[in-house]
Amino acid sequence: MWTLPYGAWPSPVDAALATAHDGHPEYVGFVGDEAWWTEPRPTEGGRRTLVRRRADGTEEPVLPAPWNVRSRVIEYGGHPWAGVLTETGPLVVFVNFADQRRAGAG
Repeated sequence: MWTLPYGAWPSPVDAALATAHDGHPEYVGFVGDEAWWTEPRPTEGGRRTLVRRRADGTEEPVLPAPWNVRSRVIEYGGHPWAGVLTETGPLVVFVNFADQRRAGAG
């Protein structure tokens, strides 16, 4: 056994491995009978996208890059998106991280 200074020991976990597994789905909610949530995209600069799971079990991202569903309000417990089911389908509003403005998709 050997002694090394704090933080100097060898580790199989490096920064690339840690960022490749950036978090987990968050801010789960329902729009009609579908589950929706934000999901990290570490290979896209840490962007968070909105994903939906349809009643038949298929999953699909709702917003392509560069949309980033993340709000500074999250730091205080806020939810970065909200959705409702309308007669024509889902209507979702979200905060785009780049400018902190709200946007809508439907």
